[in-house]
Amino acid sequence: MRKTTAALAGSASMLAVGLGSLAYGLIHSHSYRLRRRSVLLPSRDAKPLRILHISDAHTLARHTKRLAFLRDLADTKPDLVVLTGDMIAQAEAIAPVLDALDGLLDVPGVFVFGSNDYVAPTFKNPFRYLRGPSSKQVDDADRARVTPLPWRDMRAAFKARGWVDLTNTRATVRVAGWDLDFVGVDDAHMGLDRFPPPAARGVGSDAEAEAGGAAGGGVAGAGGPGGAGDAGGASSGWEREAATVEGAQARPYARIGVTHAPYQRVLSRMVDDGCSLIFAGHTHGGQVCLPPHNAIVSNCDLDPALASGLFEWPRNEQSAPAIKGDGAVIAKDEPRAAWVQVSAGIGSSTYMPVRTFCPPEAIIIDAIPLAGAHA
Repeated sequence: MRKTTAALAGSASMLAVGLGSLAYGLIHSHSYRLRRRSVLLPSRDAKPLRILHISDAHTLARHTKRLAFLRDLADTKPDLVVLTGDMIAQAEAIAPVLDALDGLLDVPGVFVFGSNDYVAPTFKNPFRYLRGPSSKQVDDADRARVTPLPWRDMRAAFKARGWVDLTNTRATVRVAGWDLDFVGVDDAHMGLDRFPPPAARGVGSDAEAEAGGAAGGGVAGAGGPGGAGDAGGASSGWEREAATVEGAQARPYARIGVTHAPYQRVLSRMVDDGCSLIFAGHTHGGQVCLPPHNAIVSNCDLDPALASGLFEWPRNEQSAPAIKGDGAVIAKDEPRAAWVQVSAGIGSSTYMPVRTFCPPEAIIIDAIPLAGAHA
């Protein structure tokens, strides 16, 4: 009798712990955070540049709290929005997402898509995720169950408001007094990434078209001030070669990479291309983590310790851990070195809507020139 009672008590305790963990994970998945991180630019006389990074909302039309969080992000007053994909999980979510982003669509923005913008999620055993990266492509067993999503409608809506589609291409955006060269790729997790060829040199400010909605950001096509990534160039991504701006008024400059999935091949290619700052999502920060914020998997080939946060790439023995909360770093001033910002995402997997020790987030990145920090 005593053994039976003890066994029942033990089972009840385990059930209580399980239910408590589930409840915590469900609540935590809606505990939204706004992270604030800074990249300090020594001795650069320019105005600060504020970038808002949004990723992986995986929105359903019924996600009212998530949509409210997206809507409130306009209050951060960014100079630029970088969106790294997986914003929807059903066709019915496009209109609510566009409504929630309405205030931000007046701000210059750039975007790439992820797999869940292209197709609706399907149910899979959640424990498969803990064994390593999910399948990169749809297999034959899943093909019949895949529901295409009207991602072209979302793309058209973004572009109509002046946002720039960086799918396997380059663009230059002039915003807040800065010239920003971008290189973007499609979802590497699905094998859709095709790194764009180097842009032609000598493309100057005359090629720029005024665009970018109410904020008045300027947009050029592939290439633009600063030319393309010359993998053999000696400049860092916060500089441009003198020949590309000869005869033109020099403005603050940065070269930025944008991808949905932060596979090592993509990060390294962008660094070789001259990017000094790279934005990515996809990982959900591990989503189900151990305390205090230790991811079990990254759902790509990154070390789980880099499943979210701001960290340097490439890594070496002296590399500091990724910044998970608020923080500041010094800009890389040497070639082939960058800071990578991987978002833990705003949402969660549709069929596993829990998070542990990994709250959903959006991130503000402030590029702060120290010489002009008090201007």
